Amino acid sequence: MNQPTPSTLPLLDRRRLLQGTAALATLGPSAWAHAQGDAWRIGQTAALTGPLAFPFVEMNKGIAAAFKEVNDRGGIDGRPVEFFSLDDAGVPEKAAENTATLLKKDQVFTMFACGGTTSVMGALKVLAEAKVPLLAPATGSDALRPFNPLVFHTRASYAQELAKIARQLSSTGFTKMAVGYFDNPFGKATLAAFEAAARATNNTQWKPFLVQETPEGIEKAVQEIVQFQPNALMSLAIGASGIPFYKALRQRIKAPAFSISFLGSRPLLAALGEAAAGITVAQVVPNPTNPAIPVVKAYQEAIKKLGNVDIGYSSFEGYVNARILIEALRRAGRAASREKFIEALHSMRPYDMGGFEVRYGPNDHDGTDFVELTYFNGERFRR
Repeated sequence: MNQPTPSTLPLLDRRRLLQGTAALATLGPSAWAHAQGDAWRIGQTAALTGPLAFPFVEMNKGIAAAFKEVNDRGGIDGRPVEFFSLDDAGVPEKAAENTATLLKKDQVFTMFACGGTTSVMGALKVLAEAKVPLLAPATGSDALRPFNPLVFHTRASYAQELAKIARQLSSTGFTKMAVGYFDNPFGKATLAAFEAAARATNNTQWKPFLVQETPEGIEKAVQEIVQFQPNALMSLAIGASGIPFYKALRQRIKAPAFSISFLGSRPLLAALGEAAAGITVAQVVPNPTNPAIPVVKAYQEAIKKLGNVDIGYSSFEGYVNARILIEALRRAGRAASREKFIEALHSMRPYDMGGFEVRYGPNDHDGTDFVELTYFNGERFRR
């Protein structure tokens, strides 16, 4: 069977199987000249399958909507956008392999919207050597926040989300919080970020609970939390056992619950079922159901054209990220080099797309610190 090409695959589900081990190489002059043809070739490696796939699959729907929108209008300076997306299941070694393939075989101009944290870390090993930029890593991990000249963020960090939650707890008196986490890089990093945020608000009442990723470990952690008698809950336990842990916890304790933006994905909320009702979630983009915000109205119109795609925070984040990419390509010019592309991003001081803006400079690639807390009532999010 022939491998599918970008023109024969739906934009939001363009995946191909890799064969063999790709060499870690950048493009040679002749290959790059070929890549500078009609289309802008954009690459992504992401966890599109596995227990952490929910938000990235949803984000890709928003990306697809934005790329269809610009391509339907004739592309960027007459050049259409092609999106090459490979699944790494969150395995960093696979992400590195995918990135090398996208650069060498598919000759992509830039990497974009890679996620989650382990995928980005795997990709960066290749990108640093090839000197290829990465725009909009789809993670708020603070491990990626030290300045990197090749990386441009488009969302607030998890530390900024957790700081917002900590301030809310302090103002409402719900400071005796139980925080569940798994013994993995994500759990430990976000726990450290919340510890710093709690310290900044003088909260000494909260307590962390390590959750072992087994049925017995989940039951033990839930029992320990029940005995603690918290007046607030937060789960940083992200992974295959995260849903059964949170559901078991909510069955036993009805205290107010909080979460970072990862839980904003509709499929994940659906998987939680009744346990999702009443949770407060930190969001890193404005409310995607509010058409009074110009960029939201544009997103809603674009997402409708895909057909049978629900409006949601994750797909809206993907749409926003794609709009930032499109604007940077437009500013860089039709025959832009990667250096010109980076200069174009630096010129966004700020770039306001209508109700949401990012701001970059030669020494500032953080983009935005936008965070707002929303309440999920079981049907929709409310501020």
